[in-house]
Amino acid sequence: MFKQSNKNSLFGNYLYERVIPKDNFLKQLSEAIDFSFINGICLDKYENYGKAGNRPYEPEILFKILFLSFLYDVSLREIEEQINDRLSFKWFMGLAVDDPAPDHSTLTVFRDRLEEETFQDIFNNIVSQAKVKQLVHDRLKIIDSTAMRANVDLSRLARKNSGRDKKESGDDKDNYIDKTSPDSDARFGRKSSQKQFYGYKKHIIIDGDSEIIEQVITTPGNIKDEQIVKPLIAEVEMSTDLRKRTKILADKGYDTNANHELIEEYQGKSFIIIKKNRTVKKLKNRMKTMIYRRTIKERYKIERRFADGKTNHGLGKCKWLGIWKTAIQNYLTATVLNCKRIVTLIAAQINSSA
Repeated sequence: MFKQSNKNSLFGNYLYERVIPKDNFLKQLSEAIDFSFINGICLDKYENYGKAGNRPYEPEILFKILFLSFLYDVSLREIEEQINDRLSFKWFMGLAVDDPAPDHSTLTVFRDRLEEETFQDIFNNIVSQAKVKQLVHDRLKIIDSTAMRANVDLSRLARKNSGRDKKESGDDKDNYIDKTSPDSDARFGRKSSQKQFYGYKKHIIIDGDSEIIEQVITTPGNIKDEQIVKPLIAEVEMSTDLRKRTKILADKGYDTNANHELIEEYQGKSFIIIKKNRTVKKLKNRMKTMIYRRTIKERYKIERRFADGKTNHGLGKCKWLGIWKTAIQNYLTATVLNCKRIVTLIAAQINSSA
């Protein structure tokens, strides 16, 4: 058994109802998304569940704390303090008014216990809920990636390298940093010919109508975008009407013959932005069509998903070391972005039918 909270106490419910307004985002979110599946999905990570001893907190409660820390872009220490001060946070988590927040160190243990796979399952479940609500469509899917800077002080590593002779360190400073970095999974990469970064890439595919993120893949920074098309589209539902095939939109970094052919194999229609120096007649003719020019203008939708994540939810820089922890960060950020979109879309539906 997990720890039980007195969350349904008469005093607790009465106070919550009086203090927390109905239009509070967390109330709207709780009405839009059912988080109750989380306890069941995490059970196999608790080997001693049901045995005698100290009872752990419910996984749903701990996940919601992580969710809040990414929603409001604060550290685990800060979110612990804020939960103890804000009734809306306690209500969202299902805690009684006088229940203290779990210690921030408990959240670190919980993150490591669940590992990447479970956070992916939670992300996928919430996407499935959006599909059940018919918020996700098959008209257009958009692919892109964004750079994430590793939680590493490159200046410190460079200073450390400056004291070594060339014979020992070699002329390749990038190679030296890869070998001495505290984050052994991070790599140098480029998002353009002028912009180099050290860390990871977050690759996503979104629904072009709802802007809900359907897939997330995390790679080291040196992995080329063009290599990630297949795993991104493999699990995405395409239109079954071959006359209205799902359009797949991506920028020039994905423009290879193999990717155009791959999309066609998956019954999609390739709308990868084509490089001007392309000589394939079929592709050059596509660039002249009205539907091509109209479709590529929708790429801004995925750019603003990344912008929201970086501005409001800490997407630009890795919080932790290692690729699997960065993948967890990316699933949490994507989950937050999706939940915000789901609440917005449902509110729009209610307003339009009123």
